Amino acid sequence: MKFISLTSMIVSVAVMTGVATAYNPIGQPCDSPGNFGCSQDSGVNGGNAFIYECASTDTFVYTAGCGCPTCCEATSGGAFCT
Repeated sequence: MKFISLTSMIVSVAVMTGVATAYNPIGQPCDSPGNFGCSQDSGVNGGNAFIYECASTDTFVYTAGCGCPTCCEATSGGAFCT
């Protein structure tokens, strides 16, 4: 349970700041289906930023890749590549 809370906290911070962070949530559990975020990890999308979503299966899924490591912005309305 603490792991899920920590994951949610990391994702919340990433969403609030609206920038990609070096974190790969893909496949990790989540508890807020429909929410989107940005992240960046050297093992995903060639090291460029990407958009992920908390899916209805309560796990994070990859939804789109961006063109550079810092080209993603998360807002209260979703996430998008910049």
